[in-house]
Amino acid sequence: MASRALVHSHSPIDAVWVFKEASSEQPFRPASQFPTVTHLDLMHHGLIPDPTRNKNARDVQWVGEREWIYKTTFYFDETSNKDGSGQDKNSVHHVLVFEGLDTHCRISLNGQFLLGSDNMFLEWRIDVTDKLRPGPNDLELYFESTFLVGKQLEKDQGFKNLYWNGDSSRMNVRKVPCHYGWDWGPTLLTAGPWRTIYLETFVTRISDLGIDVEVLDTLDTAIITVTIELEGMGVDVASTSLEISDPSGRKVDQREVQGCGSCRFIVQNPSLWYPLGYGKQPLYTFTATIRGSLHKVSKRVGLRLVELVQRPLPGQKGLTFFFRVNNIPIYSQGTNWIPPDVFLPRMTLQRYRDWLSWAARGNQNMIRVWGGGIYEDDRFYDTCDELGILIWQDFMMGCGVYPYHDYLVQSIKAEAEYNVRRLRHHPCIALWCGNNEDYMFAELHHLEYDPKDDNPERWIKGNFPGRYYYEVILKQVTETLTPRTPYHLSSPYGGTYSNDSTVGDIHSWRVWMADQPRYPYQDYEKLTGRFVSEFGMKSFPCLRTINELIDDPAERHTQSDTMDMWHMAPEDQRTISMYLVDNLRHDNDIEAYSWATQIIQAESTDYSSRAFRRLWRGPGKEECAGCLIWQLNDCYPAVSWSLLDSAMRPKLAYYVSRRNYASILVGATRRVAEKKANEFTHVDIKRTAYAELWASNLTLDPVDVDLEIGFVTISGGSCVHNETRAVTLLPNRSTELGIVDFPDSYRDSSAASSLVVHLRLRERRGLQRVLARYTEFPQPLRHHDFSSAKVFIRPLDDGRSWAVGATGGVAKAVELSVATDDDNLVDACLFSDNYLDLVPGDDHIITVDVSALVKIPPGGIALIEKHYG
Repeated sequence: MASRALVHSHSPIDAVWVFKEASSEQPFRPASQFPTVTHLDLMHHGLIPDPTRNKNARDVQWVGEREWIYKTTFYFDETSNKDGSGQDKNSVHHVLVFEGLDTHCRISLNGQFLLGSDNMFLEWRIDVTDKLRPGPNDLELYFESTFLVGKQLEKDQGFKNLYWNGDSSRMNVRKVPCHYGWDWGPTLLTAGPWRTIYLETFVTRISDLGIDVEVLDTLDTAIITVTIELEGMGVDVASTSLEISDPSGRKVDQREVQGCGSCRFIVQNPSLWYPLGYGKQPLYTFTATIRGSLHKVSKRVGLRLVELVQRPLPGQKGLTFFFRVNNIPIYSQGTNWIPPDVFLPRMTLQRYRDWLSWAARGNQNMIRVWGGGIYEDDRFYDTCDELGILIWQDFMMGCGVYPYHDYLVQSIKAEAEYNVRRLRHHPCIALWCGNNEDYMFAELHHLEYDPKDDNPERWIKGNFPGRYYYEVILKQVTETLTPRTPYHLSSPYGGTYSNDSTVGDIHSWRVWMADQPRYPYQDYEKLTGRFVSEFGMKSFPCLRTINELIDDPAERHTQSDTMDMWHMAPEDQRTISMYLVDNLRHDNDIEAYSWATQIIQAESTDYSSRAFRRLWRGPGKEECAGCLIWQLNDCYPAVSWSLLDSAMRPKLAYYVSRRNYASILVGATRRVAEKKANEFTHVDIKRTAYAELWASNLTLDPVDVDLEIGFVTISGGSCVHNETRAVTLLPNRSTELGIVDFPDSYRDSSAASSLVVHLRLRERRGLQRVLARYTEFPQPLRHHDFSSAKVFIRPLDDGRSWAVGATGGVAKAVELSVATDDDNLVDACLFSDNYLDLVPGDDHIITVDVSALVKIPPGGIALIEKHYG
């Protein structure tokens, strides 16, 4: 410590933790790690099986209804009361900081009760200056069963909460909602110190460093207001140095602030932060240091102008709903994010980076952090800042009617203020959103909800009091603490009906959901909205994941008790079977069936994401501006909507989404025109086939390309007609490229069903690279025989690339994999593309990158394939 510096230190309390069930006579056992939760420690000692394996989740439900004690002893050095400046020891504060407790916890120090926590999403701070003793100090955390606490609170209020998913009592407590079970995950009610605990010692500390960035419309000036809040002794006279460094690390400005206050920086010609695909992600560093103190706080900030544009669409109903960053209209494409592990303390920076790198490699520029999970770890948002992934951030409320109680009002407000302060400096945060589906819930359950009623007193007395949280508390918190970031009341929300396709965002679940019509996925073009923030199709995990997590070979079949348990929502088995029967020929062994479900998910992802993107038509025609697939990740080996399973293995749909999120996309939509001989006939009808052609260019420059059109027979793979058209793709929009009639001898719609429409966009100049491909198939696929196609894989000279093509017919759903039984090697290989549709004469070049952490076998790696039919 510097000889005259005011003391400031963080002393982690992370060692020698022990735990036990409170009512058990068993001895305390060492915690397996820290931070931790009960299930991790019980698994470590062999007291429960791994809930993610087999049917084990059923056998550990008792854990969530027990009370647990965690305790440790830490040492306090009385000399830390000595302030290096020579001031009285009474000026030094010692504060216990709990960054996260799950959830209802009685905190005691040296046998003295300090505080009872009741919110998993809050940091808890307790001044223990007069409670510490020199030498050893005993810290005990007594965790009640939040499930039972919630049930008692619900009973005491005199009515049961209305809800979807989990248990009705979750609405009374501030714990991760999906811990109670959801339609993609198990019920695993954890408890424990799930985030860091430390002792903070200080005379004066920086309690908040607020950074407000205003980028002028001209983009040549950034006005940055930095606000300092201090805590401790001498706050009024403390002087804080504020320093700003540019992305290269060069100091560009420095100011002083006296006491709690603010100052303004002007950055001319700033290096602006852009979303992925639109520019770079430079980050400035703001550092605050109290003069004469050891306390320093640094935050990395991206300078950008973000707006949510909701304005009339000429000639159409409703309003736009798109994000504009640095004056560029953004087509938002990405996924939804759920908690990435059933046991959150297992998450590491590397695992966050791995998950988010999959998103970035998949061309995703936005992720929605869903409101049934958690406000994510700082490492998550730091990584999104670096990768250029915009964040739609829900508050953690969803799928039900939250009751109105004073304790909830206070807790939710404190939770919102804490997390908004913690996260507001991140350039990735593009939107705050009040909840997930609560307005939709109110409408579907015919609650007392009138959008025109603006009297909060009536809301809280009615049967939809949650409005008060979304329209008063959360709105006020965001407008006060982060006024330049838009706030959206709910997802979905817009118009006179929450799921209005012409205003706000929609959740498009009329494909899949059992309580919806379960339309064919080929109908997605009819199920669009201004911004589609949820949609998807479930599939099985990858076969290797299934085999790893089901020990009994007899249970590795599609109708086993284990697989039934891995279906998390009512009627999932029926729904997935219906889509399979409607679309594919398939076998029923676990390998064939699980693969078939992934084909269905991939095809559904293709039909949906293409239909939505086609409607991004340019200025004044932003008919659809967002496509967020439900969901990117999994935390459990469920049959779910995820693009990657819980082992972080990509499903087939991941590759479809990656192609459809590329900057250049080409598409075709098959149509049939009917001409009746008379108005009454059911027989004399002439049906002729044609295809609508379109392409999308998300770059900011026009692109000149040649559109190559081919009609190819499924059986035999003969090209019966081809043509080329010179076209220009206008920037940041889709372009309609006209129609093309099927060849004369295949004009009849019945004959046309023997052909695919194969498209390529090729650079007109330069290297004449193929920028995009698409093969449009007659539907349903089960009507067609693909057995004549043969797929070849030819290694290229560079040792990491292969030419993949087809002969004898059109090959559908070609999946490439590494020919090895070594799972580590398989997981270390990243394919440049996969799940291919191949026509003879159009070979694909596929590159495989192998992690440097894995040894490549002698002779290199070899690829194998399988395909539909």
